[in-house]
Parts: sequence; C-alpha cells; structure tokens
Amino acid sequence: MSPDPRISALADALSGAASGAPGLDALRQILDAMTVRVALMDPQRRHIYANRAYLEMMGTSLEKAVGTTIGQHLGPELQRSTKALAERALSGETVQTEGWITQADGQQRYVTRLHAPHRSDGGAISGYFVILQDMTERRQVQDDLFRLAYYDPVTGLANRLMLLKHMADYRNMGEPFTLVILDIDRFAEIRSSMGQGFANELLDDLAQRMGAQAAAFDLIARVSDHAFALLAGGTCDRPALEAAIDELAAVVRSARSSSGGTVFLSASIGVVEAQPGHERPEDVLRDAEIATARAREQGGGRQAWFDPAMHSHVVEQVRLEHDLRGALASGSDLWVAYQPIVEMVTGGLAGFEALMRWNHPERGNIPPGIFIPIAESTGLVVSLGTWVLRQACLQIAAWQDRREPGSAPLFMSVNLSTHQLSDPNFVQVVRDVLRETGVEPSWIKLELTESAVMDKAEQSIRLLRDLRALGIKLSIDDFGTGYSSLSYLHKLPIDSLKVDRSFVSAMHQSEENRAIVRIIMDLARLLGFDVIAEGIETSADANLLRALACDYGQGYHFARPLPPDEAGKLVGGELPWQMPR
Repeated sequence: MSPDPRISALADALSGAASGAPGLDALRQILDAMTVRVALMDPQRRHIYANRAYLEMMGTSLEKAVGTTIGQHLGPELQRSTKALAERALSGETVQTEGWITQADGQQRYVTRLHAPHRSDGGAISGYFVILQDMTERRQVQDDLFRLAYYDPVTGLANRLMLLKHMADYRNMGEPFTLVILDIDRFAEIRSSMGQGFANELLDDLAQRMGAQAAAFDLIARVSDHAFALLAGGTCDRPALEAAIDELAAVVRSARSSSGGTVFLSASIGVVEAQPGHERPEDVLRDAEIATARAREQGGGRQAWFDPAMHSHVVEQVRLEHDLRGALASGSDLWVAYQPIVEMVTGGLAGFEALMRWNHPERGNIPPGIFIPIAESTGLVVSLGTWVLRQACLQIAAWQDRREPGSAPLFMSVNLSTHQLSDPNFVQVVRDVLRETGVEPSWIKLELTESAVMDKAEQSIRLLRDLRALGIKLSIDDFGTGYSSLSYLHKLPIDSLKVDRSFVSAMHQSEENRAIVRIIMDLARLLGFDVIAEGIETSADANLLRALACDYGQGYHFARPLPPDEAGKLVGGELPWQMPR
C-alpha cells in the first residue's frame, strides 16, 4: 500500500524537512517544545511522526521510529492492549483512556491516552493521532489521598470508611456477612504509662499478627484508637468463627512491641451477623460495638454476640443520659436525701450522708443504681457531684443553728467518684463551693471508695492532702471490699473508715465475721481514725457494734434516707430511735 502523499507531506513538514510552509515549521517547533507526547500513525499502526517527548518515552530517534510500531520499542503487550483503541480511531471515533505505561528506561508512568482519527482533505481516514499526557504526579496525589481516606497510617490496615465501603458492597451484592469488633482492654492506660510510641508498636505488631492468623476473614480494619474490625463474608458458621476469634484473642495476648517490650493485653470482642433489618452498614457496625461494650461490661477479655435486647438497652441508656443532663441543667427533678449518722454510745445525731435522688417527670423515682452508672460512664458524674456537694453544704450550714445548744457541730458526708478524683480542677471546685456556701470546712466529710483511692495511690494521696489542707474531713467508704494495701493505708490523710454493710449484716452468722469487724475497728483506732458502720438494720446489729466500741452508725434501724424537710426535723428535735419501741 503506497503512503498517502498528503500524510507524507505532513510528516516531512513535522519532521523538519524543508516544506516551504512556515506554519508547519512553527507547528513542529511547538510540538517538540511540548511535554505532551504526540505521534501520527498510519493504518498499519506504524509511526509516521512523533514529537520529542514521545521519542524520549520510546528511547529512540525519529529516523528510527518512522515505519515501526510501538510494540517494537516498548513490548508486544502494549501493542496488544492498544489494538482496540487504534481500530476505533481508524473507524472514526475519538477514544480517551488512561493507564500505566512502562517507558524504555523502565520507569512506569501513568498517562491519559487519546486516539483520534486523522482525515485527509476529502474526509477519508488516512491514519490516527496518539496523544499521551503524563498524569503520574496527579495519580500519586490521588493514591495518597485514597490511602489517607481509606487506610490507617499506623498499621497500614483499612480504616473505618473502607470497612463501611466493603460492607456496602456485600449488601449491594446480596452477600451475607458477619462483623467482629476486637477492642483492646485498658489500652488508654497502657498508652499513658508506656508512651504513644510503644502503643503504636503494639498496634503495628497486632496488625501483622492478625493478618497472618485471619484467614477466616476478608478484611481487617482499624476502626478506632484501640479497636479492630474483621469482616467475614458468607453465611455465618458460628463454631468455626468462634474458633477463629479464639485464635485472634491469643494473638492479642502475645502482642509485643518491635523493641521487644511486652505487656499483658486482652480484648473485649463483639460479634454481629448482618440482618435484613440493618438498613445501612453503619447499623451493623453500631451493633457490633454495642456487643463489644457488653463484653467489656462483663469484665473484659470476653466475647459477646449481639442480640436486639442489647440495642434496646443502649437506646434506653442514651435517653436516660439525655434526661439526666436536662434534669441537671434545670435543677428541678434532682434532689438530695439525707440519711442520719448516729453517735453509737449516746444515740445522738452526729450528722448526715447526702444521697442523690432523681424524680423523673414521666418515670417517677429512678434508683441511683440505674442513673449513677450512666453518669459515671459519660463523665456527667463530675457535674452531678459538684451539684450535690453544693446542695449538701447549703443544707448543713442551715441546720447548724438548729442543733441542741452545746452539742458538737453536725457533719455532712458527701460521696466522691473516681472521675472527680481524676479531675485536675477538683480541689479548686471544692474550694469555690466552700466559699460560695459559707460552710465551715470541718463540717464536710468527703467519702471515697478504697478502690478509687488505690487505683492511683500516689496521685490520690497528693489530692487528699490538698483537700485536707482546706480543712475538710475525709473517709474511706466500703472499707474491706476493695484492695487496700496497709503500706498505703497509714499514709492516707483520712479521718474515718466506713465498715461496709456486708460485714455488718454478717456479724451474727459466725465468730469469724465478728472478728473481721473487730479487726477493722482495732486497725482504725491504731491509725487514729474513727469508724462508721453502715447498713445497721436491727437493734441486735446496733448493740453488737456498741459492744465493739464503734463510733458512728447509720442504717434503716435508725432512719432511711429522708427528704430535706423530714431530715431537718431531727436537728434539735426528738430522735425516733431513742424513743421506746
């Protein structure tokens, strides 16, 4: 087939031969100056012309390129993969695609490819143009953005968004799947004590080990600071999946940092099978996290399978939290009950313990055992604790002037939570409340559980000393039920030990139980503390505690927690427990 003379003329002009056409000479110079790669091909896919950028890609000169195909320079695979594009261009289409191409120097570049027909003056197609634009940098930026959007930078695993995308794909294909959440227990404590670098090394080690052990799963993702998700497609085989989960739990227990450091790790694991009722991937993830929370509530290091009752419970908790926040903001539904604390020898009124109560406008009285854990888990307990302290201070200040002349000042016990002890501003909060209410600091006794104190003993000792410096008194509540260390007990700047009701109620069952109460009282006297016994429900309890020289007591034998008006009648008035029964 003889070449089209018009194409030959164009090729001669573009390749620098004397054309006598200044416009074509200028066009050639422009094309050679461009970074876009341009070539003109004949119907047999042979090069007729190529600009400088295109020739550099092929690693050849124009003289050597003319009459050859792209496959002769960059390999037969490229020749095969672009055949359909060339045929479409020769049929009159303009086709644009993109993809990777390997240059003659071995570099891979990402290009957009345009195949367009070249037409003669009469409109007949006599060849086609190939125009390549290097988009490698843009593609790399896109890849980087994709990795940032869908992959975790610490472990290299997929992230939460990628997990949701995969679950959406399964749902669109009608494929059943099961989601497992593996949440590392106490990870925040490990990170704060060992450092972020050590924590990241642990996470990276876990990611590598899980990848090697997770053949049963299609995707592993890091979905939060210390939680991983594992996605298993197909119908759930519960025994097989539980066996795979047990293997993963063992991987967690064996985790170590890249520097060789180890800590004991465990994981709370939640599992959910995707159901028709899960309208969105987020619903599946939500239920898996709910199941994980249930496993954590059971002590950690466990697994829990989701059931709908868990979701109902969480919804109820969220509603109660919302209502509790509203009650605190309005101050209308919360109130403080006061249980008398009695001087055991004389039977006189020594003080009160302030106890929070919530009268819900729709549900009535909600027990503290329900709303206090919600306040603890959400951190709302800090604000509630401050509110109770303020109310208790105002109340005891109002009652002091009504006590019997010459009697000792009444004291008010107020419970503190672990969250309040961890609040760096707590001492200032107490100082402000004392100043606002005008109460004498010595009238206030703050009660702390021994587990809250011993959890961070040295930090707690410093805080207690700062509180003691304000002039208030301190008491260890529920003594004997936690894990106090005698090596710390004598260092605590406290005034009282409160014997837990479980010991009081068991005193009559055996001599050993009575001995426990006696030992606590002897220890308290040795360390200079007074003793308060709680849970006194019978006169036999009271008489036995008097025989053991207990200082103070409280319980239903004397009085239940009372509304402020009823409790106020006891101040300077008749005491029912002193009257004949």
